[in-house]
This record gives sequence, structure tokens and C-alpha cells, in this order.
Amino acid sequence: MLIKSKKLIFNIILLTFSVLPAIAGNEHTNAGSNKEFSVSSLRLDSLGKISWVAYNQNGSLEFGIEQFLNEHWVMVGIVAGDAIAEQSAYSYSPHQHSGENKYRISWIGPDKTKIYSNIVSTISKKEDVFFQLSEDNQKVTFTGNTYYMLYNPYGFITLRGYGTSLDISDFKPGMYCLTYDNKVATFEKKPVWFSHTKHPIVHENKPEHFKKAKKPFEMDPP
Repeated sequence: MLIKSKKLIFNIILLTFSVLPAIAGNEHTNAGSNKEFSVSSLRLDSLGKISWVAYNQNGSLEFGIEQFLNEHWVMVGIVAGDAIAEQSAYSYSPHQHSGENKYRISWIGPDKTKIYSNIVSTISKKEDVFFQLSEDNQKVTFTGNTYYMLYNPYGFITLRGYGTSLDISDFKPGMYCLTYDNKVATFEKKPVWFSHTKHPIVHENKPEHFKKAKKPFEMDPP
């Protein structure tokens, strides 16, 4: 009986020592693969270029560049990240509007939630941009280059771009919201019965759907 007990203890000790190297090896592998992904060194230079550094990137990842426009965060660009890299530097040059410009970087974390960087900002020397209606009020003309977005009467983005004008001749009747530079304006397009009734009525107030929007506007970059 005593011999059997000693043999059992010996087998247990032998089994323990045979398992330990495997456990130690797994711990070493996991330690090497569990480095946390991080983003740092986010900065905005005097020319308006955003730059940042990503560490321990393991898998495909896209960085969204968001700009604070008219009380909402709007995605204005996307930068594709490296698939696997211990350290990678990225940059993006967004359009600026007059006054203060605020930006942040976003990406999807391992738990499928969106993560945001800290906010960087700069004061632009660009002059204020204004708009007017021309060509029988069928065209919006800006006083300078500006990034703009046009919302239809249902609150969806129907037109966006960067330039000095946009054609509204084919738009259906209704209330439209126009964001440009760092401003918001609305206009109502009336049905065309006679040539002299083409003119939209311009309002300087925000429509209700734009006031109540709480979530950041997500859109494909231009």
C-alpha cells in the first residue's frame, strides 16, 4: 500500500514538471501578443495638417477624421491604417473654415465600440464666407471656397462638397438646410408655376430637425 502511494505521488510530481514548461511557454507568447493598441502624439500644425502615431496595430483598421461643424461632429475624412505594425505615423489635411477649427480621430476598438482621441484645435486666418442666391435664385454662390453640406426636408444629406457654388435648380420644393464655413442657413424652394415664382425664400433660422439632432452626423467623406 505504501509503495503504491509513493508511486502515485511520484507520478503526480512527474506530471507537474512536464506541464510547467508548456504553461511557461504560453505565458511568454500571450505576453508578446497582448500589447495594447494606442494612439498618441496627436497634433495639428500651423498649416492645418493633423498627424498622429499608432502603436501595436494588429489587424486592419481605419481612422476617421472628425471636425466639429455647426455644433456637431462630422466625419470629413478616412485614413487606412497598416495591417500589422508596432509603430506607424499618419497624417491628414482637412479643409478649414474661418474661426476656430476643432478635430479629433476616431477608430473602432476590439469590443466594436468607437473610440475617440483627444481634441486638437487651431484658429484659422481664413476670412468669413457668406452666400447669396443667383441666376433666378437657382444657384447658391459663396464668397470663397468652403466645405458645405446640404440637407433635404427630411434631414438627410443630399449634397456635399468643397467649392464656391452649388446648383439647386433640380431640387424638389421644400425646406433645405445648408451648412457652410462655420454657419447654418435654410431656404425654402417653392413650386414653379410661372417663371417669376422660382425664387426660394431664404431663412436664417435652423430647422427643427437640425436643432434636435444629438448624435454626430456620420457620412462618407468627400
